[in-house]
Amino acid sequence: MQKILDTIDRVSTFLAILVFLPWVIVLILNIVMRQFSSGLVWYMEVAQYSNIWVVMTAMVGVCASNDHLRIDAMEMILKGKPKRFLRLLIALLTVAFLIILGYALILLASRARQVIATIPTIRISYVYWPLPVLCFLSAISCLLHGIWDFVSFGNENQAPASE
Repeated sequence: MQKILDTIDRVSTFLAILVFLPWVIVLILNIVMRQFSSGLVWYMEVAQYSNIWVVMTAMVGVCASNDHLRIDAMEMILKGKPKRFLRLLIALLTVAFLIILGYALILLASRARQVIATIPTIRISYVYWPLPVLCFLSAISCLLHGIWDFVSFGNENQAPASE
């Protein structure tokens, strides 16, 4: 299971880098073009949307490696089985949050009808549709890590690298 989680983390990091590279290229191209003309009209939209995609893509790996922000106060107080079940509860609550967020993003993407002002051939819904998919992949990653953490709790030899 740890190999699967590590693979999810590596693949999502690689994909986030692939999404990041066009963003950088467009921004550098715009800087160069400003020296010769008025620059690219659509660079800001590309930068904003790819920034969102980079964060959401990286979130899949962050959930797989359990490196996301959390408050450990209760974990520091609890020992043994209660701590094990607390970690599972936190994982399940995180999964529930990501599923609700994914559903909200589906509603957003399905109702978005407008076109992007500077790129009229692209509808804003095309930009939104990857987001719920990435949320659901993050929920799956978080659930897999929660199950792994619950099953391997107390076994330091198999504990995830983020521990």
